[in-house]
Amino acid sequence: MSYRGVAVISFLATALALLLAPGPASSVQFDKTEKGKLKQGKIVKKPLSNSRQGGFYGGTGWIVVDAPPDVVWTAISDWSSYPKIFPNTVSAEEISRKGDKSLLKMKLGHKLVSVIYHCEIIKDPKRKILSFKLVEDLAHDIESARGYWRLFPQEDGRTLVAYVVAVRIPMGLVNLLGEDIESQLEGGLLNVPKHLKKWIESPAGSRYRKMVADVK
Repeated sequence: MSYRGVAVISFLATALALLLAPGPASSVQFDKTEKGKLKQGKIVKKPLSNSRQGGFYGGTGWIVVDAPPDVVWTAISDWSSYPKIFPNTVSAEEISRKGDKSLLKMKLGHKLVSVIYHCEIIKDPKRKILSFKLVEDLAHDIESARGYWRLFPQEDGRTLVAYVVAVRIPMGLVNLLGEDIESQLEGGLLNVPKHLKKWIESPAGSRYRKMVADVK
């Protein structure tokens, strides 16, 4: 494994140690500007220190969604709607499921190129953590991908959403896409929570509220 690969894993390990701590988001620190953005419903993005180097992209995206955690949890577990929620997602097909573990086949599309990969998703409903990682022994057009969703309940009934992600794509693909597309790739990754918020707060999100209400 390269030095950059070790650096990404180290970053994710540190992030996990902070975000997976029990209780509310007390271990998460935001400055005044970031708090202001979250209050206004805007996204706070914190790229990896080595993002856009050697084919690595990623970091953390934070946003407050106007819905309780159970509703947000239902939405991020709705694989079939991923193509409607997230730009450039062509399909998200569940290949198998065992308990809280699922295998998904993902296809992402861009006007210049499309990629397919398989990822393992593990759900922790109690702590509202949904983690994912690329399955290396199945077909994949990217070199690595891992991360997680974490939902923090807020006193006003809304949800602070954290999305941590790190991916590595082949340098041949990086060179094909060019520098302008590189910035779009990083931005696209960290903007994922913004698209989730838009979907849940739109009329489409009413189905998740109904699903949660029906269960209760």
